[in-house]
Amino acid sequence: MRITLRQIAVFEAVARTGSIAGAADEIGISPSAASMSLKELETHLGISLFTRARRRLALSDRGRPMLEMARDILVRVTDMEALSMPEELRGRLRLGAAAPAGNYVLPRLCAEFMRRHPQVRIDLKILPSQDVMEGVRQMALDIGFVGSPVNSSYLDARPWLRDALVVCAAPDSPQAQGGTVHLADLAHEGWVLEKTLSSERISFTVEALKYINSLNILLETDSVEAVKRAVAHGAGLTCLSRLSVEEEIARGELVVLDVPELRFTRVFSLVSRRDTQQTHACQAFQRFAMRMVAHNDRAENLQDHQFC
Repeated sequence: MRITLRQIAVFEAVARTGSIAGAADEIGISPSAASMSLKELETHLGISLFTRARRRLALSDRGRPMLEMARDILVRVTDMEALSMPEELRGRLRLGAAAPAGNYVLPRLCAEFMRRHPQVRIDLKILPSQDVMEGVRQMALDIGFVGSPVNSSYLDARPWLRDALVVCAAPDSPQAQGGTVHLADLAHEGWVLEKTLSSERISFTVEALKYINSLNILLETDSVEAVKRAVAHGAGLTCLSRLSVEEEIARGELVVLDVPELRFTRVFSLVSRRDTQQTHACQAFQRFAMRMVAHNDRAENLQDHQFC
């Protein structure tokens, strides 16, 4: 008996998901078929590839060094398949992104990339930055786009896109009638904010509490769209990523307040795993994303994302 690609794919998927069922769902086969493939592989190799830990399958000492080889084989097979259509990229990309970039920049970027390369399929997950980085590190994601600092020896990070934190109000609110507004002047205003898991909410809270004793939070929600609609209808002020409110600002539904204490920007980074060979499609998407954003930066206009 020889090792099959299905056995390798099941082994790699179980290592990432921690379960037979998770691997089967990802590959598109039944759990029993996945279990049989894994058992056949272990029988052929004469070793146990996994141990059970807290209801999850964890790589054994003998299985751990084989994981990188399995992933390298799967990448090479994907590129071999692409050679049958030398004029076109093909394959599946697994992207992860923090909410502002994932919801408001990458959809258009992905659409343009797929228009140019119709044989490519993309799976885009919107996750907190830390989860995106962990997904790339664990190879559950091919590429990530994060707004938090990247401190990992496993990951390469390249500056990708600038973003700002902005305070917004309804156009007819008293605060939106022009002029500079200091955070101290907003001490008694009501706020509509994302829940605390958001990096934007955390950054705003840290900065705001340097100047005022507390925040009068009227409404909290997991939905950025709900925050924007509530503020547009006069429910209070909010502080969000500039990327997430550009369309509402352009339509006149929200107004950005000039708050000196919040005049700072952050940089979204494109992250990939440092020591892993990437497919041609993955490499092409990274070049495309970097080129399009570089073009945007040369125009020095963060409000124009037509490149996506």
